[in-house]
Amino acid sequence: MYKLIKIIIGINLISYSLMFYIMYLNLLTIGFGLDYYFLQIITHAETLLIFLGIYFIWSALHTKKRMI
Repeated sequence: MYKLIKIIIGINLISYSLMFYIMYLNLLTIGFGLDYYFLQIITHAETLLIFLGIYFIWSALHTKKRMI
């Protein structure tokens, strides 16, 4: 059950972060350059949550099953 919760949290964090990646892509359509896009991605915490989401999923899939 604990693994499932970690996977669900990881998926939610990744989708939340990817939403901001797509939103920041609109900067390219209004005249900003690719360097400004990457600067926005690196400096905002919302877009860096993708790494936390990947870590949650990775750690949930690589934990050993407990033997009682």
